[in-house]
Amino acid sequence: MTACSGGDGAPSAAEVVIADPAPGSGFPADWVAPELDWTDCEPGDSAPYECATLEVPLDWAEPDGAQIDLVVIRAEASGQRVGTLLTNPGGPGASGVDFLQGNPLGEELNSHFDVVSWDPRGVGASQSLDCDGSVGDLYAADPTPDDEAESAARSAAARRISADCARAGGVMLEHMHTEESARDMEAIRQALGGEELTYIGFSYGTHLGQEYAELFGDRVRAMVLDGVVDPALGFEEFLIGQARAFEASLQRQQQSCETAGAAACGVADLVSAYDEVLERAEQAESEDTVLDGPTPAEVALAATYGQYLTNGWESLGAALGAALDGDPDPIETLASSYVSLVDYGPYAAVVCTDSEHPVGDADYERFTRAATKESPRFGASIASEMLPCASWVVPPRDTAEGLTATGAPPILVVGNTGDPATPLENAEAVAATLRSGVLLVVDREGHVAHGNDDCATRLIDAYLVHLDVPEPGTRC
Repeated sequence: MTACSGGDGAPSAAEVVIADPAPGSGFPADWVAPELDWTDCEPGDSAPYECATLEVPLDWAEPDGAQIDLVVIRAEASGQRVGTLLTNPGGPGASGVDFLQGNPLGEELNSHFDVVSWDPRGVGASQSLDCDGSVGDLYAADPTPDDEAESAARSAAARRISADCARAGGVMLEHMHTEESARDMEAIRQALGGEELTYIGFSYGTHLGQEYAELFGDRVRAMVLDGVVDPALGFEEFLIGQARAFEASLQRQQQSCETAGAAACGVADLVSAYDEVLERAEQAESEDTVLDGPTPAEVALAATYGQYLTNGWESLGAALGAALDGDPDPIETLASSYVSLVDYGPYAAVVCTDSEHPVGDADYERFTRAATKESPRFGASIASEMLPCASWVVPPRDTAEGLTATGAPPILVVGNTGDPATPLENAEAVAATLRSGVLLVVDREGHVAHGNDDCATRLIDAYLVHLDVPEPGTRC
């Protein structure tokens, strides 16, 4: 997607000027959005996708200072147009450009909306933060080190990532937090012509949506938050809650595996198979033998990715069975699928600055022990993934608080009962905190509902297209 191109950022005769911003938004009243110059995303590309480049301030508090480029992508409505629908796939660190080209939203929304997404600051084809050189070492490190050498290797990999990102990002690291990206969303809305915002955000994209609605609630037409992050949760509270949810999800997948039987699942007992594969990996690592199986880190990452999926026990069971038979490839494939979900540099840059977190190896080890106590199988892996935060050069912002989005229209908050990445209690808390939150509970496993559950998809589409708000207490 590096071939996505647009204009040179200079305002044209078709500039869009928007009225005064919402009070306290920190958005400059005199900022002018240039007309977007839409072109093929790659040479020779055909419809429906077009790309453009939007220049925005690096620091929205200094709009005349340094500028960065955001790459925006759209697919124009194929039927009777209602307006523009902006969407973000989550992460942080996931590419909206790649996401949209996967046609994620379905025929109903594609028919009625010009669907638009973007690579957020630091991501992909936008002004990128490329500091992933040592990420492979971090993900390869044993999240439960058995000796000082393993512990030192993990810490060294984390510190290298922090140092690499400091060198690559410079001052940009100070402006990667979610509020700045929410202001980028307002810039995109203005550049698209100034229509009221219609938005669907997934996973971390729900945090972005809440921040936007907090700053610019009176500019929202409709908003869906699917797979909900609760901004009131701090770094430790969120990750420990997530670790507990992954542990519980594995137990539920074990029940599904038992019901289906060993032939369908790939193993007779999913949890026992996981524990055995992990034990073999730990044993091989401690004996310093040539590994003919997955590493301990790969086993944990594969199981984590399996919990994101509605029927993840099928792929995880088959992979564990293969590993027990001496074939590590399926486990490694699942682990790689998890790692490839986001660009790590911008992922860490947002997480490590959005809220307070442990600083220094000793304090971070305290947090890791607490996470492991709550979730023996996933706590250490989830904590280890964010270890670069312990040595991050930009101090965290103390911004963990619930957002009310006063002045916004109904915001549809969607949570799956079996979502381990963003547990249902997040959605329940956010729906209760938002002044206009409407909760939709979906009885299913896996992460996010739209496109995965027919009932939820119909209700979400009806709200976005026709503004039909589900009745309180609606459940799919």
